[in-house]
Amino acid sequence: MGSSPSRIQRSSHLVSTSRSNLSPSNSSSQHRSNTVCPYCYRLTRGNENVDDAFQITLQKLFPGAYELEEFVFQTKQTLVPNGFYPHVNTLVCVGLCRDEITSPFEEKIEAMWGRAFICGSLGGMLFCGNTGFAAAHHHAPETGRFIYYCFTHIAIDHEGLVGSVYRTRSGMNEKSTACGALAAFAAEIASNTLNLDFDENDIEMSMLKRHIIKQTDLSIDAKNAPDLLQVTMAAYETITIDLERHVRYDAEHFEDRQYALFTGVQIHGPNGMDYCWVGKASLLNRGILSPLVLPPTNDPMSTLGIHNEQH
Repeated sequence: MGSSPSRIQRSSHLVSTSRSNLSPSNSSSQHRSNTVCPYCYRLTRGNENVDDAFQITLQKLFPGAYELEEFVFQTKQTLVPNGFYPHVNTLVCVGLCRDEITSPFEEKIEAMWGRAFICGSLGGMLFCGNTGFAAAHHHAPETGRFIYYCFTHIAIDHEGLVGSVYRTRSGMNEKSTACGALAAFAAEIASNTLNLDFDENDIEMSMLKRHIIKQTDLSIDAKNAPDLLQVTMAAYETITIDLERHVRYDAEHFEDRQYALFTGVQIHGPNGMDYCWVGKASLLNRGILSPLVLPPTNDPMSTLGIHNEQH
């Protein structure tokens, strides 16, 4: 596959005057000055090697991660031989976090498959429930095809710091966190202030914490507190369990339908780069869930193929 538009756009950035207020306080090298592209307002840097720490962390934690456009293209190439045709017989359903920085993923999916049914919430959790899934499944014929892209998310900055991301498009010059909801969950556990009461003014966050704890073996002991990566992987596991349960229920009533399921983690990198790690890829046909095998990434920075097991 050729270079993606996002990669071409990054290579054409012009380095503007360094803005010291955008530089991380613990920068390891003075020549790694942060700058802002005058066209898209994303952080750029004069030294291309500045993102080496990001790539090292990405491949260590999420081996075989794809760039978003490449991943969506490879899913299409894999599914068309199975009878999934864009804009013809396939409804795509997308479950991502509400965070605005997840939107490039949704945009690339819809560019390939058409308008999506949205089923995600905070952290990418699937809280649309039986009613939401039933609504989606009523938007296609009894012999239709469904594709689910359901991903939680996390950030890795140019220094390899997990959870850290710049949001320069909204005017923020300091680091922020992704996923903020999962980071807040991890912080509650670590500080021994975990609140599992249901809050009508914070429905999704209340359910996120309770549901992940119920579905996984995530530690809630402050003395053995999970870090953000561990909470993120627990969210991925929960999303996968929920998705398979809801889709299997529909398949019991419509045996001629087929469902392609992709779950994993979207990773936000420096300079507006986005990747995704695929934890599980499956095809559900006549009640049988079988693995879908995708080609390994074409990204030269990746030395490993797709990794379809939990961390």
